[in-house]
Amino acid sequence: MPLYTLILLYLSDPILHLHFAAFVYLLVVMLVNTVAPAVSLYIMYRRGVISDLDIRNREQRAWPFLVVLAYYILTWFIVGRGDNATMIPQVYGNLLLGLVLAISGAILITRQFKLSMHGMAAGGTLGALVAVQTLHFSPAFLLDMAVILVVGLVGSSRLALGVHTHAEVYSGILYGFLVVLLALTLF
Repeated sequence: MPLYTLILLYLSDPILHLHFAAFVYLLVVMLVNTVAPAVSLYIMYRRGVISDLDIRNREQRAWPFLVVLAYYILTWFIVGRGDNATMIPQVYGNLLLGLVLAISGAILITRQFKLSMHGMAAGGTLGALVAVQTLHFSPAFLLDMAVILVVGLVGSSRLALGVHTHAEVYSGILYGFLVVLLALTLF
């Protein structure tokens, strides 16, 4: 979802169009950040660290989430330091910060409650879109409706698959939305 969020932010905000080179750089970084955790989780599955790729067992969720968190912390440091920090618009750095904060908090929450990470990612995408449109006064009604539809489809699919309850899906969506929205508007 972070890769899609990056693309949606670029498409929805005319101010970000002025930073095409930064967008392409981050697109490559986020593509790597999408593939690398997926490969890592598959390796964990093959080695028996997790019993299934959906990580249905709440007790097995900590290690995969820590691996994903490590990738995003590394990305946040790479993007936010040195020459990269001057080239990258603040909104993209704050998006990465929001991802780090959301995943960190979700790791703690998951110890007591099985939060839907897919719901969190979908809610975070909506939160990022709302934050950027609010900050830059660039509403995109059709895009907003499309993202809301996707959030609903993600939540419905998690319920249909039987991997989450309604409370887990709704709380994941709300949590992701709020953390990313706040990271983009407060920092």
